[in-house]
Amino acid sequence: MRVLLARPPRRTATEPGLCVPPLGLAYVASALRAVGHDVELIDARALNWSWQEFEDALKTRQPDVLGLSAMTPVADVAARAAAIARPHVQHIVLGGPHPTATGEAVFDEMPDVDATVIGEGEDIAVALLAWWEAGSPGDPPPGVRVAGAPFRTAEFPDIDRIRFPARDLLPNDRYRYLFATRRGFATMITSRGCPYRCSFCDKSVSGSRWRARAAADVVDELEEVVQVHGARFVNFYDDNFTLRRQRVVEICEEILRRGLDVEWKCEGRVDGVDPTLLRLMRRAGCRTVAYGVESGNAETLKLLRKDVTVDQAPSAFAATREAGLRSLAYIILGAPGESSADVASTVRFCHELKADYVQFSTLVAMPGTPLFAQHGRPSGTGVNNPVDADQDRATLTDLPPEELARLLRGAWAGFYLRPRALGRLASDAVASGSVSEALRLARAMGRWAVAG
Repeated sequence: MRVLLARPPRRTATEPGLCVPPLGLAYVASALRAVGHDVELIDARALNWSWQEFEDALKTRQPDVLGLSAMTPVADVAARAAAIARPHVQHIVLGGPHPTATGEAVFDEMPDVDATVIGEGEDIAVALLAWWEAGSPGDPPPGVRVAGAPFRTAEFPDIDRIRFPARDLLPNDRYRYLFATRRGFATMITSRGCPYRCSFCDKSVSGSRWRARAAADVVDELEEVVQVHGARFVNFYDDNFTLRRQRVVEICEEILRRGLDVEWKCEGRVDGVDPTLLRLMRRAGCRTVAYGVESGNAETLKLLRKDVTVDQAPSAFAATREAGLRSLAYIILGAPGESSADVASTVRFCHELKADYVQFSTLVAMPGTPLFAQHGRPSGTGVNNPVDADQDRATLTDLPPEELARLLRGAWAGFYLRPRALGRLASDAVASGSVSEALRLARAMGRWAVAG
């Protein structure tokens, strides 16, 4: 079958243009190509296409199958793409966190979608296309949801036999990441699933069982990314790269043994690192570790079910700094139960941590999360965030939205509108080729500072 996998264009021309590779689509492309399908992958967002250019491409190609993926904040973009594609495509399939979390309700939201892939898509997509080629006999394969048909859950794919993503189908020179320390950007996933129980995290796609690839396999892919695709900085997008210490040691030692010239960033927990490990990571090319600090208030950490304490963060950030690594703190402001004083306390805590970067956000209950199961979709007003392209997400908070917006503005401006932070961002923007994104963020924060 002729398959077109696509990431649609930006909602509007004013949305941020920078993006990272659509790794999920690239994984599915590799699986489909391996069984003989004719696969093309279009990243219309990275190519900066208009919606008219996107429709023209569909008219020209007339694929048998169009594959889309969606997270909940951009589900409206996928719905628009499906509606535009409907006259030009025989089958439309949607995967990703949004259809996995919302179930059959997605067909009311997106009536142009024929089927959804529920969970990790590599094996399921192959089975779905085989079912369509055979004339759709009987019930859909496990992992495939069709409106009105019985649904069966699929097994997770064997992580040791998943093929590397089809990066040769991507416009790799178009990807940028502001906090990269070099140009030539790529992403990787070395493990799937997360055993922790954070209440705001959607684990509907990959589940709670942590499945990790062997160190040699990880570095095989890293070597391909560097030598074949020209990447010089890689973001490891695992939920928790540092979960198993010995595996991190093996990955780092293998990078050093092969002499790979690559720098990288990963995600960790404040209770999952130590000085010796961080120094080894630094020698192996790590430049930044991102930590889900979330809050400087103990009661908020309990609400978020982080299973860490406030006191664990300072030592992790100090060890990261002493190892010569940069740190990024993810922070949630204004969670239910927090007062303005509590928000201010967390902002002060970020400064005390001496984090190199902070990403402030508000608490949103996304489908598939325990918070959503408890609260449902919030009906209140969303709080605008300068780093988000999706600005209509309703916020879970006890604070008046306008008050939380003011506090959020102050947090961003107070952290980044300082000479040292601005100098670091300017240096990173030049190093990563992300000057336009840095200027966008600077303008947004400048406007916020004036408005506040």
